[in-house]
Amino acid sequence: MQSEYVISCVKKNAQGNIEKVGIDGEIFDAKTIAEKILTRENAYFTLVMGIRVRVFVMRDPITKEPYLTTTTNNKLPNNLKFLPKCG
Repeated sequence: MQSEYVISCVKKNAQGNIEKVGIDGEIFDAKTIAEKILTRENAYFTLVMGIRVRVFVMRDPITKEPYLTTTTNNKLPNNLKFLPKCG
C-alpha cells in the first residue's frame, strides 16, 4: 500500500522550474519524488484552501526530464507553482 504525503512548499530554479519540494518540514529533490510516484512507492498531494489535489509526473517533450505537476492537462494550472517558497 502506498504512503501518502502532502507537499507544502517548493523551491524553484532561475527558470521557475520546481527543483525541490517540502514535505513534513523536510526538503526533497523533485526528481526523487518523481521516481517514487513513477514506481508507485508513494502518492503526493497539495492542499490549498482545503482542496486536496494529486501530484503527477510528466516528461518535458524536448528533454524528456520528469517534472511534477498537479494536472495532466496543459490548459489547467499546476497548483504546485502557487505553493509558498520553502524556507
